[in-house]
Amino acid sequence: MTFLAPAFLWTLAALAPLAAIYFLKVRPRKKPVTAFFLWQKIFTEKKASALFKRLRDVFSLLLMALAFAAIAFALAEPDFAGDERKDLLIVVDHSASMSAKDGTTTRLEKAKQRARDLIAGMNGTQRAAVASFAEVTRMLEHPTRHRKALLEAVDSIQPTELPSRVEALRSLQPGDEWMKDTRVLLITDGCLDAPDRLPNVEVLRITDTAKNIGIARADLRSVPGGPARLGLFILPVSSFTEPVKTDITLMHVDSNKLVKIIPVTLLPGENAAVTLTLDDAPTGRWKATLGLDDALESDNSAFLYVPPRQPVPVGVLADDPFFFQNAVSAFERSDQLLSLAPDTKSAQLMLSKGKVPADISTVVFQPAGESTVWSKVGDEITAPVPKVLAKDHPLLRYLDAETMTFAGARQITAPTGAVVLVADESGPPLIYLMRQGAQTVCVVNLDPLAAQFYLSAWFPVLIHNAAAHLTHREDMPPATLPTGSSARVPGRADPTPYGPMLTSGFHETDSWTFATSLVSPEESLLKNDTLKESVKPIASGEAPSYWLLVLALGVLVGESILYDRRKVG
Repeated sequence: MTFLAPAFLWTLAALAPLAAIYFLKVRPRKKPVTAFFLWQKIFTEKKASALFKRLRDVFSLLLMALAFAAIAFALAEPDFAGDERKDLLIVVDHSASMSAKDGTTTRLEKAKQRARDLIAGMNGTQRAAVASFAEVTRMLEHPTRHRKALLEAVDSIQPTELPSRVEALRSLQPGDEWMKDTRVLLITDGCLDAPDRLPNVEVLRITDTAKNIGIARADLRSVPGGPARLGLFILPVSSFTEPVKTDITLMHVDSNKLVKIIPVTLLPGENAAVTLTLDDAPTGRWKATLGLDDALESDNSAFLYVPPRQPVPVGVLADDPFFFQNAVSAFERSDQLLSLAPDTKSAQLMLSKGKVPADISTVVFQPAGESTVWSKVGDEITAPVPKVLAKDHPLLRYLDAETMTFAGARQITAPTGAVVLVADESGPPLIYLMRQGAQTVCVVNLDPLAAQFYLSAWFPVLIHNAAAHLTHREDMPPATLPTGSSARVPGRADPTPYGPMLTSGFHETDSWTFATSLVSPEESLLKNDTLKESVKPIASGEAPSYWLLVLALGVLVGESILYDRRKVG
């Protein structure tokens, strides 16, 4: 045991005058009386009870001394925990798994109560801060000694449908001046996405025996074989210790139609994926649900969205359009991203050779003549050697540009503001992008016939990538996104993402629908035995000083009752 304010132990010296007061005798004054026999009986009774009175006074003294000593020790603030008594940063995990029910309460309520106990155990010199943690870390109360403010911050933490993201805790690493002497305490159930990458924090574990099943992964998308064919993928998990039987109910939400009931038997842990092909399946909003009452409700449903089939109409502007038209037709039969436009007026994208039409995004091969998107078309480059300058650009996805043959490439100069993706080692650009207002042009500096590019595997890849990028569809969202995600709206030039989407379900924009679900195996399994409690000694609950003051108050009340009884009899 240590004392946080040992100087107050000197107040115990006041016990000496307290004892002196009890043993101090007052000499009575002598006065003559006319009849002694009237006082003789009183003196006899007083002599008989003197011993009892002395014992009673000693007992009263002991009670008062005990009360006084309790107050003195309370002022000295005894500490039995061996706590370093640094400032505290209390981080409460409120990710989806913390909403799991255990009897009449949840893991989150247990975590919040543990945080309240830590706040109650603070001494008068400590400060504390409160933060919540799930997909991000939010500071709810900055360092303060004000316990009421800290308790209100803890009470404000609400359950979420969000998965945990350990990377979000790295913002709590010591950097600010006040954190250099601060203990970071994470109160969690251990169901984290990457517990092995947990930063330097002290872990306080919340444990229970909650059992749960959930949908850990889900997908629904168009598959080859027909114009209205969808493939379903669902990965269920279970934290039950024995096999459980249930059904997966598949509904088309837009038509409110029950499409399929799939009986499944789920084994402990991660199960084999459930796959299914749906013929004549409409696009739109879908919902898959597990039909079992368990500890966590938010992972029993997966919300899925399949966008309507709306291919981009593509026009062709070339003297030899055959290969361009066949490439577009191939994509129309497969992923339905592109379709041949009946005329140039209805096209949203152009494939061109030699020139750039006005006011429409274009992929142009073999630049020639004068244009605002290139200048100084000169001699042909002898044996061009391509060099990739932007490896991660979506237009080069799945494209090995350095193995392409750029025969027929010419000495040209890209205008100011152009983004050069591939260039010849001597300097001239081979593939670059140029934006003019709402129009974006992809220039491919080669002769398709001389380079035999039409017969290359890279020809359809480049066409597909350029079409997706120029129409802002290169990052099509999956059928369902994890809760807490943000995503760019397909087809919109504005790169600002929509979100974050904090709840599971469907989120509507003016031109797109996003579906979000929990889909996190770490949250659904509700169990992680690898993360152990690692908290060092720390004071928790009411401080010893509090109970010493309660003891002193009780002793004083008891002494006052005894004193009153002595007075009356």
